[in-house]
Amino acid sequence: MPKAKISVFLITFNEEKNVGKTLEKLTWCDEIIVVDSFSTDRTVEIAEQFGAKVIQMNFEGFGRQKQAALDACQYPWKLSIDADEVLDDKLISSIKHILESDQEYQAYYIKRRQVFMGKIFRYGDESGRKILRLVSDGARFTTDAVHEVLQTNGKIGVLEGYMLHDSYASYHAYVNTMNSYTTLNVEKALKKGKNYSFLQVLLKPKFQFFRKYILNLNFLNGIEGYYWSKLSAYYVFLKCLKVKEAYHKRKHG
Repeated sequence: MPKAKISVFLITFNEEKNVGKTLEKLTWCDEIIVVDSFSTDRTVEIAEQFGAKVIQMNFEGFGRQKQAALDACQYPWKLSIDADEVLDDKLISSIKHILESDQEYQAYYIKRRQVFMGKIFRYGDESGRKILRLVSDGARFTTDAVHEVLQTNGKIGVLEGYMLHDSYASYHAYVNTMNSYTTLNVEKALKKGKNYSFLQVLLKPKFQFFRKYILNLNFLNGIEGYYWSKLSAYYVFLKCLKVKEAYHKRKHG
């Protein structure tokens, strides 16, 4: 049978340090779509060097941004990837096999491994997590501003190989990302009527550390696993504080 064609799509903003490594592994795709939020660095230039079609769009939240990128794809198979993710060779071979054969599935989960401070995590809930990323026609993103979800009604399989998620080149970069995500999370939490008590602000971060470090086995990832778990706890602390602050302002003006 003739090989099916595939589009790969991603969204970007000031990703010059990452996007080249990502796209270098995707040159075999029939189409590369990049929706960029008016980057001020070399992101667009680098993407175009790899033959990407770049669409400029004001950032309206991750869900809407990724849906715009998905809508721009012209081929029947679509691969969703972030600018800080890299496919390993086995995963690339798995996807190519899908394109060259009859398939009973309409979409596929991809397994992702976390890379933190240069170390590939082989334990923990961030390693081996299955995420829906390869889809055919009919898939849609939720419109959530953050933690958007790709959805499909078709039968879903699982691909061999891994996608490496290397998003944090420094602690500074991690804290910046954490600050952005917790801010985007506030409106979503308020719509659900969420607020946090002092006791929750006190205890939720502690439980998050225990869950990440002990229950999710991040202690097996060495010192990097400890740092990751502590930062994850801080993320929860910051999220609770921001929601509590916004709730108070909305209620009392």
